[in-house]
Amino acid sequence: MNQPEIAAGRLLLRPWRRSDADAVVRAWADPEIRRWAGFGATFPVRENVERWVDWNNEQWQFGLRAGFAVCDVAGERLAGSIMLRDFGRTMTAPGRRGGTGEAGYWITPAERGHGVATAALAALCDWAFAEAEQGGLGLHRIELRHSVLNKASCRVAEKAGFRCEGTMRRSFRYADGEWHDEHLHGRLWNDDAE
Repeated sequence: MNQPEIAAGRLLLRPWRRSDADAVVRAWADPEIRRWAGFGATFPVRENVERWVDWNNEQWQFGLRAGFAVCDVAGERLAGSIMLRDFGRTMTAPGRRGGTGEAGYWITPAERGHGVATAALAALCDWAFAEAEQGGLGLHRIELRHSVLNKASCRVAEKAGFRCEGTMRRSFRYADGEWHDEHLHGRLWNDDAE
């Protein structure tokens, strides 16, 4: 099964292409994107991004990761990245809701403050929570984690319907080499119904 494209208003979430490599390298020149990366992440070069795109496609085939380029509606101009990972780790019987995934994203500087991250995250959740018969994954829960210092990511999570469920102490080592406390946000498939 091919990874789908997801419409998100004026945006399109589509699988990564090797031709996106130069745009990804330009995006990662932004210090804010690198700031929230994991410790040891290297500045990408075109060849590494092309290999990363191939890896993303392989991960999709195994149900481990769905990585999307967040683009304009034509699918050409890159606005950011969003992914859902680990959703295939919990198997359930056909017709039964199950599985938990973890979302993550980054947005290019020019697109920040325009609702891009919130729209992309909401669309990703709609797709992931939809039943397989509707083209979705039928997930039960999606989690999102971010440094407590990343206030913008906290606002995006809340606007996309995620509840802050607590603080995980020194849970991730960010690019600055320090272990940060992180907020854990969660959204269940039926949160809107409650």
